[in-house]
Amino acid sequence: MDESKGKRVYGSTSNPIRPRNNEKGDVMRSHFKRIFAVLLFCCLCALPSAASDDTSGSGYHDYQALTQSLKRLQAQYPKLLNLSSIGKSRQGRDIWLLRISGPQGPSSLEKQALLICGNLEGDHVVGSEVVLGIARDWAESYGKDENVTQILDRRTFYLVPRLNPDGAEFFFKSPRTEYPGNLSPRDEDYDWAVDEDGADDLNGDGLITMMRVKDKEGEWVIDEEDPRLMHPKKPESPLESLYALYPEGKDDDGDERYNEDGPGGFNINRNFPHNFGYTPKGVGVYPASESETLALLKFMTDYDSELKTQPHKNICGVLLFSKFDNLAAGFGIECGKPVFPEVPKEESVDSAVRMMMFGREEGPDPARRPAKDPQPKKTHKKDEPLYKEVAEKYREMTGISSAQSGKPFGSLLEYAYFQYGVPAFSANLWSLRSEKAPEAGGEMKSPGKSDAIPGKNPGIQQPGRLRPTARTGGDSEASASGWDGEWLDWIDKQNGGKGFAVWTEYDHPQLGMVEIGGFQPYLRVNPPEDTLEELSRSHAEFALYLASRFAEISMDAPVVTRKSSRLFEVKCMVRNNGAFPYVTAMGERTRRIPPILVRMNFQHDKEMELFGGGRRVDIPNLESKGEKELTWLVISEPGKAVDIVLRARNGGGTISRKAVLR
Repeated sequence: MDESKGKRVYGSTSNPIRPRNNEKGDVMRSHFKRIFAVLLFCCLCALPSAASDDTSGSGYHDYQALTQSLKRLQAQYPKLLNLSSIGKSRQGRDIWLLRISGPQGPSSLEKQALLICGNLEGDHVVGSEVVLGIARDWAESYGKDENVTQILDRRTFYLVPRLNPDGAEFFFKSPRTEYPGNLSPRDEDYDWAVDEDGADDLNGDGLITMMRVKDKEGEWVIDEEDPRLMHPKKPESPLESLYALYPEGKDDDGDERYNEDGPGGFNINRNFPHNFGYTPKGVGVYPASESETLALLKFMTDYDSELKTQPHKNICGVLLFSKFDNLAAGFGIECGKPVFPEVPKEESVDSAVRMMMFGREEGPDPARRPAKDPQPKKTHKKDEPLYKEVAEKYREMTGISSAQSGKPFGSLLEYAYFQYGVPAFSANLWSLRSEKAPEAGGEMKSPGKSDAIPGKNPGIQQPGRLRPTARTGGDSEASASGWDGEWLDWIDKQNGGKGFAVWTEYDHPQLGMVEIGGFQPYLRVNPPEDTLEELSRSHAEFALYLASRFAEISMDAPVVTRKSSRLFEVKCMVRNNGAFPYVTAMGERTRRIPPILVRMNFQHDKEMELFGGGRRVDIPNLESKGEKELTWLVISEPGKAVDIVLRARNGGGTISRKAVLR
């Protein structure tokens, strides 16, 4: 290849102009400038593409692009969409909520509502893209698609595309590192310093991956068939074959631990009140301790003094896009076991000293048993058919027959069902799919290795040396011995070999010679950009289906029967024409959802008397296609009228019927 052809590789013209003075230094400087430009271009191309500020939504959106897309969407469809902020993140970013409701029918607060929320975990950016895609799909289809138009005129949808806007920004920055939490500063290693030992891009490839180093006390060995993989050691493993695994980086604070106190924070999808627990990292963590969590809870539950009600008590269901899945991974909700910090054990005090100080023996009572956790931890049996039906429909509508999910704790999924009392569903969105669908009876069961379901870059958030039992990020991810082999097969056969950084030697300033490599961040959490449109379309259809299943409470016209000259019988039938019960069995237990209220009012109170029945009747629940007949006996002169008013906040609103006593 001649010199001119070589230069064209770096972007020169087809007829390159040679320098007038043929000085070697000028030529070299020009040459290196071109090389630098190409390298810079390659680095920029390696980053995820942030979508432009239009509403086409190609690619992933950083916070600025997401905000602009939401504002433009509302501006285009002002009668259908309303954009507002329900709060601020730790770094001051708005947590956007998009309300979608057709202009026909009752007001948006009177209609039954579905809450849709995405991107609770900072690294699960696909959730926010699907929520945004759903909004765009409905806005463009309203008035054109009969099904979309009818459901939007009957229902309200509250869409929170990105509950964790701070954590999501890591997806768009270099070096890339998976990070599920928010950016609330926290001293995670108890050294009175905050966020002082984060990850370091040692080899300059723009990725935070893993380091493996030979260590006779290590817990890992290299796979014999594929040296890219690491497996837990076995009892017979030679000491010379053992490795320790660390996240890529240095011990910045000199405590002989690596990346144990990086930026932030806390996983928002671990911070909700039900079944709350957390690993022993940091202080100041309690249910709803994070501003993002609190903002959503306040939106769902706060009382409005001007409206004299909880305005969003019309939420009848919750659909989440998170790392938990109870639609393709199984059905129902089964809580995991929360993990709390270990409290240091105090040295026992001699019993004689206790007797002298307190006058009695303070030893443990052998008859005393640990207190039982009163929180429900599993789907109520009466609600299982509902969850099973919805899961089967989800697989049919989306074509997603399997997914990965661990058992949640402290999640919005649990809070919405076990405490808020409404049906709650969560979809993972991105997994290597198993050819075999989950068993019909399984509840959120994590599939085995043969199911080819994704894990996560092992140990990326785990401080210090990684152990085989360590889980990374703490959600539904497997250890390195889990599904890594299946992911490598997918990378090799379906992704053109892209997605794994080959182990390469590096002279570490503290550990000596190490190898740096592993799965590229986000590969197993967010899908390729070209899948987003189809995911959004199928889940927009599913969300409409879900909202259409809500209870539909109706009241027949009252039937009046004259029993005597001044005694009248009034009968009225109340029905649930919807596919869901008015209240789930768990909702009945929480008593958060108000009952169906039926009230009889007389036209002339002084001249009319109720002889049988109650002026107010509460109906706690009505199953799907269920009905309840109400009967009253009224003493009155003929010709008088009674008004029967039904109020079902979670079943369609207010219905009024009038009956003349004849």
